[in-house]
Amino acid sequence: MSAEEEATLNPDGTQEPSDGSEGTFGDDKDAPEEDAFVEPPVDRTVLFAVLAVAMAAAFAAILYSVWKKKKEDKQKFEFFDTLEQNQFNIRLPPPVEEYYVVKEKCIAKGWAPGQGKPSQETKENTPGREMGQALMKRAIADIPLIHHMQKEAQGMYRLHNKNMCSEVQWKTFQGAEAMVSGEVEEVRAEAEEIEPGWSQVIWRQAAQYHGMLKQQAEQKMAAQRAQQQKRAEIEKSVAAAKAQTPEQKAEAERARADKVARELMAEEERNKSAGKAFGKGGAVKTGFLDKKKK
Repeated sequence: MSAEEEATLNPDGTQEPSDGSEGTFGDDKDAPEEDAFVEPPVDRTVLFAVLAVAMAAAFAAILYSVWKKKKEDKQKFEFFDTLEQNQFNIRLPPPVEEYYVVKEKCIAKGWAPGQGKPSQETKENTPGREMGQALMKRAIADIPLIHHMQKEAQGMYRLHNKNMCSEVQWKTFQGAEAMVSGEVEEVRAEAEEIEPGWSQVIWRQAAQYHGMLKQQAEQKMAAQRAQQQKRAEIEKSVAAAKAQTPEQKAEAERARADKVARELMAEEERNKSAGKAFGKGGAVKTGFLDKKKK
């Protein structure tokens, strides 16, 4: 090895050429170049803080949405509860209490259960007939209430079986149903006391009377509406006549005069046609009604 090829071996394994130039094992031309910019490290604390805030905001939004929906559902159910309570918050009609007032008066007059047959009595104002009339008035007033409960009962039982109604609704309905059922049985008991056997037919009779009274009321309302409509038409015609100008009034008078003239001409034509029937070729000879010439 020549002196020019001698090199110094450093303790770290690098070799210094004998000519004094710096170098390493291998060719320096193949060594990669170092980057001029180094990206600074990300602060993980800040990143975690941002993620925590974002997750907290999302969680808060979800909680608010759930709370709002529950509040709306609660208000909705409270509304329907109130609606159902009003729907079944019913009371017995005034004729119920009026019947008991009449009954007390009749008892004071000496009436006792089972006396006679009021339906066959001909005298007016007897205790039996007074009680019978008061009880029938009571039963007729109960008919709309019974119809209402019969209409709603089927739907309420179906909703309750499917757990689609609240306990408040169900209890309110049960209370109303029990009250109406009690009223039905009470009327039957009173009818049996007034006249034995009447309890079997009183509700059928009450339904028939109620239907008749309802029909009469509807006919009366229809007549009133027709009368109001006729009155409105007359008032409209009067108002239109008052609103006419003198020229319009004159034109209306001319139209009426023309109409009368046309009717008179038509009548004259008819009279001429009838006269021809008595002329030549007619069924009756001319002069049939004339006096004979002397």
